[in-house]
Amino acid sequence: APVPPPSLEEEAPWRLAGEILQTYLIVEQGDAVHLIDKHAAHERMQFDRMKAAGYQPMAQALLAPVVFTPAPEEGEVLLNHLPLLAQFGFACEAFGGGALVVREIPDYLEPSQVEPALSEIAGQLLTGGGADPQAARDAVLHTMACKAAIKGGWVSDPAELRVLVDRVQRGEVKYCPHGRPVAVKLTKYELEKMFRRA
Repeated sequence: APVPPPSLEEEAPWRLAGEILQTYLIVEQGDAVHLIDKHAAHERMQFDRMKAAGYQPMAQALLAPVVFTPAPEEGEVLLNHLPLLAQFGFACEAFGGGALVVREIPDYLEPSQVEPALSEIAGQLLTGGGADPQAARDAVLHTMACKAAIKGGWVSDPAELRVLVDRVQRGEVKYCPHGRPVAVKLTKYELEKMFRRA
C-alpha cells in the first residue's frame, strides 16, 4: 500500500523550547506544542536497538568482579539463562554456596547496579518470561532497555535530546515498550481555550 504523504505539521520544522522537571521536553512545531517524556522515548529507542538482529552489547570487564548471593530460585533461573545474559553484556557464573560472580557488565551499568538489575531480570524470568526463548529474551529486553535509557531527573546531553526529539517528531518512536505514549500534543487552539482566548 502506498505510504500517505506526511501532513504539513509533520513537515514543519520543530524547535526544542526547553525541558521541565528534568523529565519532559517542550517542543514547538507549527501551531502545536508537544511534551515528550524523555525517559519513555529513549527507553523505546534502546528497546528497538537491542531487539534488532545482530545487536552487539558493549561490555566492560570489571577489575573487581561483583559477587552476590541471590535468593535460591533467582540464582537458579539466572544460571539457566547464562547465554541469554551474555547476549546483553553480562558474563556470570556460579561461585559456590549459591553465590554468583559477575565479571563483565553492560557499559551503561555501574557495578552497584548489577545486583538489582540481575534480581529484576530473574523476577521477570520467574513470572513467565522464561516460558520460551523469545519470551525470555523479551523479559531481559524490557529490563535492559529501561536501564540503558536516560532517566527522568537526569541532566541530559543536548545533542542526545535533539536526536531523541527528531525520532519522536518523525513518528518513529510513539510508545514506550510498556505501551505508554511518549508524547502528548497541545494545539494552539487548545492552549487558547485554557487561557480563554478562544
